Amino acid sequence: RSSRAEPLRSAGLHRTACNLGCSDARSVAMVDIRVLAAVATPGGPPDPSSFDPSNSISELAGKPHACNVEVRVLASPSSEEFQSALSDFKPTVIYFGAKAVFDQNSGSLTAFTFKDGSTVDGVVGALAGKGVQTLYVDGKANFEAVKAAQSRGDVAHAIAWPASESGPPTPLSAQFSRTFFATLLAYGAPVNECYTMASHVVQTWCTTTGPDGHVVPPLPVLLSPLKAELPDNNSIPALDLPGTDPTQSIASLVPGWSDLRLLAPRAEVRLLLAGGASLIDSHRLTFLGEALRALLIMETRSASLVSTSSCSKVPVNLASGCAAVRCEVKTASGRPAVVVLGGQPSVLKDVKLVEHALRMTLVSDSQSLQFRLPPPGVSVPPPRMSAAIAGGCPVVDTLVLSSVWAVQVLRALCEDAASLGLISMGVAAVGASATAGLSPADVQRLKMLVSGDGPSEHPLAALMAMPEPADAGGASGKETKEEPGEVPPAPPPLAGTTPSGADDADEAAAPPPPPLSGAPSP
Repeated sequence: RSSRAEPLRSAGLHRTACNLGCSDARSVAMVDIRVLAAVATPGGPPDPSSFDPSNSISELAGKPHACNVEVRVLASPSSEEFQSALSDFKPTVIYFGAKAVFDQNSGSLTAFTFKDGSTVDGVVGALAGKGVQTLYVDGKANFEAVKAAQSRGDVAHAIAWPASESGPPTPLSAQFSRTFFATLLAYGAPVNECYTMASHVVQTWCTTTGPDGHVVPPLPVLLSPLKAELPDNNSIPALDLPGTDPTQSIASLVPGWSDLRLLAPRAEVRLLLAGGASLIDSHRLTFLGEALRALLIMETRSASLVSTSSCSKVPVNLASGCAAVRCEVKTASGRPAVVVLGGQPSVLKDVKLVEHALRMTLVSDSQSLQFRLPPPGVSVPPPRMSAAIAGGCPVVDTLVLSSVWAVQVLRALCEDAASLGLISMGVAAVGASATAGLSPADVQRLKMLVSGDGPSEHPLAALMAMPEPADAGGASGKETKEEPGEVPPAPPPLAGTTPSGADDADEAAAPPPPPLSGAPSP
């Protein structure tokens, strides 16, 4: 299968200056992101008897992130300390993380208060002219005051929970903020993409089924002139061709552009997801499938070309006179991938054109990722548990169909303990490799989402130290040591392609994108 380079028009697209997750075609240039986070929990070692839903920003702040992102975290600050940081740090993003309170089996967020007892209302009403672009209030809040600040233009974007008596549910809010900040810090993505990414992940794990169908979980509200959407082909940085008319399409400016093809063999990979059998549902996995595609797009839309080498044989599905080159690329977060690009020799010898063509075709190919579901009548593989995978959280087998390069990138993200993406999406293993870098708080959050209970089995159960990541078993032939009472390992989820007799409705993801406009059919 091949993907062609779309003759994308340059009008309305702008250049960016950074390769590490800082690119978005909707932005005029690279934008510095300075996150000032005020969390209600005091600093120091985490309290083992409770779960802090606002700890995600504190943990993520210490990990590598995009080159244009800075983070400062204030633990239980006074209003005076916060105002001082506001003047000194000049943040573009402000986050208020409230404390959680638990009853026997559930929890909710309280309202954020400063150490001196004052609330965020005074801050929200005085942000005009401060340069703050995004305000995120994670807890019970005066929603109308936040909405008014955004309407006045004090901030361009605001995220807040609708008013309620009980406050936002703790596991849900913790998962939302974890995914939101993992996306923001790792890729420097626009706020609407971060919000939509977090919403999709929450709807994957927190959607329930009622008498009338699926029930959407409560979500915070995005107040913004931007539409809540995931990245697509239009988020690729534009190609700068000096001396050309930017309103013309690349195909009309570059002879042979329409002949470019990404030669991307298909591959299947097993993903272990934290959850029970109810997660194997086309509605819920549709959200996760779209989130995984968006993750690949964020990795590839600013990918850089490392090296090229000529292929000795030219694939037969290329146009007459075409050649092929083997390309080594580095994604936005530095993950390596190897692909083959075919096209006219005059185009393939230009490094700038090859790099841009790779970005366009890789982004397009990212959108072909699909989950495969068991056919009707075939039972769903039962969940299983191992201390070496997601800290003993129940996991279920799923099968994903994508391209070889995409599997390579997902596996590299999985094996890197500094990576922020996959564990924030509840992916416990890729193939035979358990996702590295889980913290005790990650394990608590996932167990709460899966069980619906409070921290661990009980609100007062201590956080346990995480074991070293180990092989996920199965695919590599290694055995996973069983815990007492553990569900026996399930067989491989499905072999090969979509089972005979299963139609498109059995796939938990949309089909590959239609042929790209302006280019001939293959």
